[in-house]
Amino acid sequence: MRPRFLPALAAALLLAAAPPCAVAATGKARPARARAEPHPRAAATPDPAPDGALYHEATDALAALKASAKKQAQRAEWERVILRFRRVVARYPQSGYCDNALLAIGDLYRAMARRFGTPRYEEDALQAYRSLIAEYPSSRLGEKALYSAFEMARESGDRKRIAAAAREYLDAFPRSSRAAEVKAQTRRRMPVQEAALPSPPPPGLAQVYNLRFWSGETSTRVVLDVEREVKIRSDRIQDPDRLWIDLAGARLHPNLSDRAFPVGDGLLKQVRIGQNRDDVVRVVLDFKDVKDYSCFYLQNPIRLVVDVRATPRPPVVAVGPTPAPLTTSRPFAPVPGPSPVEPAPERMPARRVATVEGPPPATSARRPAHDVVVDAPATQRPAPSPLAAPLPPQANRAGSYSLARQLGLGARRIVVDAGHGGHDPGTIGPGGLQEKDLVLDVALRVERLIRKELGAEVVMTRSTDVFIPLEERTAIANSKGADLFLSIHANSSRNPRASGVETYFLNFAADSHAEAVAARENAISAATLKDLQNLVRAIALNSKVDESRDFAASVQEAMVENMRPHDPGVQDRGVHTAPFYVLIGANMPSVLAEIAFLSHPEDERRLKKGEYREHLAASLLEGVRAYLDALNRTQSRQLTQAPRKSTVASGEDRR
Repeated sequence: MRPRFLPALAAALLLAAAPPCAVAATGKARPARARAEPHPRAAATPDPAPDGALYHEATDALAALKASAKKQAQRAEWERVILRFRRVVARYPQSGYCDNALLAIGDLYRAMARRFGTPRYEEDALQAYRSLIAEYPSSRLGEKALYSAFEMARESGDRKRIAAAAREYLDAFPRSSRAAEVKAQTRRRMPVQEAALPSPPPPGLAQVYNLRFWSGETSTRVVLDVEREVKIRSDRIQDPDRLWIDLAGARLHPNLSDRAFPVGDGLLKQVRIGQNRDDVVRVVLDFKDVKDYSCFYLQNPIRLVVDVRATPRPPVVAVGPTPAPLTTSRPFAPVPGPSPVEPAPERMPARRVATVEGPPPATSARRPAHDVVVDAPATQRPAPSPLAAPLPPQANRAGSYSLARQLGLGARRIVVDAGHGGHDPGTIGPGGLQEKDLVLDVALRVERLIRKELGAEVVMTRSTDVFIPLEERTAIANSKGADLFLSIHANSSRNPRASGVETYFLNFAADSHAEAVAARENAISAATLKDLQNLVRAIALNSKVDESRDFAASVQEAMVENMRPHDPGVQDRGVHTAPFYVLIGANMPSVLAEIAFLSHPEDERRLKKGEYREHLAASLLEGVRAYLDALNRTQSRQLTQAPRKSTVASGEDRR
């Protein structure tokens, strides 16, 4: 379940998504004033007050969203507009614009729920409406908020919910112009709504009740939430190119029936889903360029993950100034629209056709890199600095050179992942310190240090106390085109004397300790972990395993070396392999760092100090730096001359 917030504090509700700037009131509080619409007005005169200026910036962004079908197809664009309205309430909670902003937030979330078919957006819409009523009771927009909540209840077809929403509306606005309408609709049987109520799947069929996906130029991850595991079949078909996945013994939730989700990026055109036969759900991915794909289940809750990877393009070596930062990708959003799901093909091409209960193996064929010749203009170049003299890349720890090392590629975009969050506290120390809070604080420090010291762009999977599913974290990294993935966690043990630091990279667990850590971080049983070992064997990419091993070793060595002056007794627990959900499917070197044992009372005491956390963050930075020094053509140099921007997965940019 998503964490719920008390409606009594609208500013506190929204502050988590706002930048960490001071929340300032505008001085003298003024009563909330209602406007005809919370949406933009034509040729509006800019408000000289800062709260008004911020509000009008939000309405301008909303107008741009409404005017662009392309933007409306992208979930991140909606979230950016919502974030602008959130800032009005978070920064100026006594402003007369707050009620307008909250109504706009509720309306936007309600529209997102309809467009993307995601139930949590309905909860967010209701929360915004209730915050408006609770915090700004004198606002005339309260009637609109409660009526919208009533409409949402009516659309759900739930009689108890309809009656409760009607009561709430009529108690607050018994003499409104719509009171009679609410009474009349409550008395009706509402046959249309009753007919639209989702029916449970027939006995024996597992229900597919949600579809989510994230897409970038080189990879796409599609996740299907399924009631239980069913057999899957998949194949690729030509003319036009597409991939289909059949789930046998499954039934679609009515909200997903015959849906098409346009993507339109460099890899996928669209995703379609429908009830192919009475007991078969079919997912079709219409793609432009695909190298390989893999399908596998994750547990607790059960979901089917489909990873699609594009054919890698030859790297282009440019001569000249440092290129601009890569454009950040975003999780693409589905758009509803009827599109027939194709029937099962009568003739299957002589390609891969498999009935599997586990994952099909991913192919490892790669196109060779091509030589690139760049004709530079005949202009005089400044003499290079002696500090920037190029050095050949070092071999990896296995003594070989991966493709990345052969090409001298570095990392310009690094994903920093703070484990757990929201309703998932992770490990809790004997003194009450929660892992989710600790690792978020350390991750934010790492973000700042990487931007300052390395000049790289940083993408945070979360920058506030929110829950991000494990499969979504890797998908964020892939869709953003990240070069490195660093996941930060804190360890735990039944032995209160267990202490030290250790680092993991993706592979099957080599010992019982690694199995226990993976089972805890994945929130699954040890028995289920055994099944996951086969999954990792099937989908692990050797080119990433070699670099991930080196990345993990660099991080581990740096943590031990840099923490010993501040904790002489720190134990080096080494580098391990384990099948962590959060690392599965990553297209870049990826590691998970366990920075301490929260179950150790002395470790927990140190971890409560900001100075010690800063040392931990600095040690992780040195691990990243050491790995890049070995990977890059030049050592000890900044990736760029100016600090790169930092990106939050929700789409918020922080500089």
